[in-house]
Amino acid sequence: MTLNPPSLTQRHVAARTARCLLFLLTLGTALSANAQMNDPKYADYFLFGRFGEICTMCEVVVLCEVTDADTARETIPESGSFTIYHIRTRTFWSQIATIWEWFIRNFDDTAADGHERPVLVYEVVDGKWPRPRTVRAQVSLEPPVIALHGHEIDRTNRRWHRSPELEPVGYCQRLPLWESIEIIDARRPSEFPL
Repeated sequence: MTLNPPSLTQRHVAARTARCLLFLLTLGTALSANAQMNDPKYADYFLFGRFGEICTMCEVVVLCEVTDADTARETIPESGSFTIYHIRTRTFWSQIATIWEWFIRNFDDTAADGHERPVLVYEVVDGKWPRPRTVRAQVSLEPPVIALHGHEIDRTNRRWHRSPELEPVGYCQRLPLWESIEIIDARRPSEFPL
């Protein structure tokens, strides 16, 4: 018995079908992300970006300070005590889950559970930078919080809370990414490679 290899036409049809499916998948994801981004009920959320809630391939640097007043800083402070959360891109499997989340959102408006991603935490005390801790953050739309190991950031008012009692600690703000990463690289202990 001899097996015939697929003809050129069969391979062409299979390749075209695969390209069409990929295009439809990309179009479906783009439309869903655009719909989420333009939804007015999420417009005032902290960390809302032009690519969606916090885009899956984006990194974010967040500065949190123990304070009673909401402050606005241009960069990471030179001295003092504060916490830096370097929210990293989603992991490979979390990225794969994004496709599923987008499809569910197209059919179920209550599917706003959010996602999980890795975070490097720098707890700077009196200007001394420690080695970072790695924790997992749960970013959710409803309720609008970023839940971190022992803390939560309310994304509507930028309040920083200590879990589980949700005791107010201070305020957080998003900083410019590339400038902040340069400062972190310059100040963190040099023996810790990223």
